[in-house]
Amino acid sequence: MHQLIGPTIRFFNRPHPFIFNKGSLLVPFVVTLLVLLLFRPFGFSEFEAGPLLGWSLFFAGVAAGCVYAVVRLLQRLFPQQMETGNWTIGKEVLLILSVLFCISLVIFLLFLLLARDTAVGQLFQTVVIQTVLISIFPVLTLLLYEQYTHQKVKRQEAQALNARLLQQQAGLQSGGSAELSPKINLLEENQKVALRIQPAQLLFVKSEGNYVEVFYRQGQKTERKLLRNSLKAMTEQLSLPHFFRCHKSYLVNLQHLQEVTGNARNLELTIEQVQEKIPVSRSKSATLLQTLQDLEQDRLPIPPK
Repeated sequence: MHQLIGPTIRFFNRPHPFIFNKGSLLVPFVVTLLVLLLFRPFGFSEFEAGPLLGWSLFFAGVAAGCVYAVVRLLQRLFPQQMETGNWTIGKEVLLILSVLFCISLVIFLLFLLLARDTAVGQLFQTVVIQTVLISIFPVLTLLLYEQYTHQKVKRQEAQALNARLLQQQAGLQSGGSAELSPKINLLEENQKVALRIQPAQLLFVKSEGNYVEVFYRQGQKTERKLLRNSLKAMTEQLSLPHFFRCHKSYLVNLQHLQEVTGNARNLELTIEQVQEKIPVSRSKSATLLQTLQDLEQDRLPIPPK
């Protein structure tokens, strides 16, 4: 049992795109309308064409209205939890369940007013079951729409970052090479010098528990040094503008950035001479673009090969 709890918690804590726009209302409206017209639940099969269309439009509007009301209410009550950067699979599931509960409750109250002679318990059970069954199609369609929209946004972000990266590299090359910068000391938590290198040699720093792994270039080879220190302390030591904290576990040297790619979850960085893809936190994407713009304007020198 305990072996299942950990993976389950990690699964529900995985990042998930939170998208709320016009499509988030239009998709459930259209899909609900089509389901009601095609399958005719709730006794809709007894309606003629005119009333059928009218009631279908009404209940499709109820579905879209419940989505809007629930999201806006949660954003007002829990603004930080509803931010895009904090959204997870678990929160998405809770949001879907909240919307389904709201839709079921509204439809139940409407039928209760229209059919006063029906037993309340039986009516509630019927409404909930049929609402859940009907909602499968809009929910799946909406999830697919969110994934498509999120992937499209990430691709656009990656393209913008790559375009900025190319401009920066062109500017750096036109600016020519600069003199070698003085070496810096990387300290462990006991303030002992663990590594002395030029900033341009450093590729990235990765957090590993109570240690950090420093990846740097030595000639044509990539070397790795394990230091006992925190990534926060290393970030303070490497306070130069081209060192960027892109993730809670990674600090990268943007002078060695080759490419930015995007997937369904986040952006990833490709660093020279490094096979490992460096993740970018969702909250850092805009900051990364701004940093590349600043570096292009400053025209920092290309590190010597």
